[in-house]
Amino acid sequence: MPSGQTCSQACSPSRSRRRYDGLGRVVFVLHEPWRTRVLWLSIAGNLFSATLIGARLATDRAPGPPGLVGAAERMARDLPAADAVRFRATLDRERPWYDMARRHMAEARADLSRSIAQNPYDEAAVRERMLVFQARWAETSGRFGESLLTAIGTLSPEGRAKLAETAQASAPR
Repeated sequence: MPSGQTCSQACSPSRSRRRYDGLGRVVFVLHEPWRTRVLWLSIAGNLFSATLIGARLATDRAPGPPGLVGAAERMARDLPAADAVRFRATLDRERPWYDMARRHMAEARADLSRSIAQNPYDEAAVRERMLVFQARWAETSGRFGESLLTAIGTLSPEGRAKLAETAQASAPR
């Protein structure tokens, strides 16, 4: 402490950021506690984010292509080798048909989206497009279902049992 100054004068905010105890020793005090709080909040936020990312990566999601093709591929993956070849070949023969149905469904979805976004809003037009979309959804689902039934018909009894077991294991609980 400079000579001739009392502790209260030396410790005034305008003169110094140091604080002194009764014996003239410097006492380290965090002058801006908000920075410490921000640091701890940042660390907590990063830990929370890392946990969410880790949980997302650790979930039991089957890798592979999305949609109907991905579903068929996941089914074939657990089949015995000979059954898997027949299963995939049957679905590949039928693919142009359900691909066409899927394209029709995508077009109907796009029409529905355009109708919803249209200004002014026309509920009758949206309702009409929604009915078309639902019909295309049913067409796509039905076409894929028919292809799947045909492919299941080519499986051996062991392959069908394995397919049923896999479907039961992956069912939501």
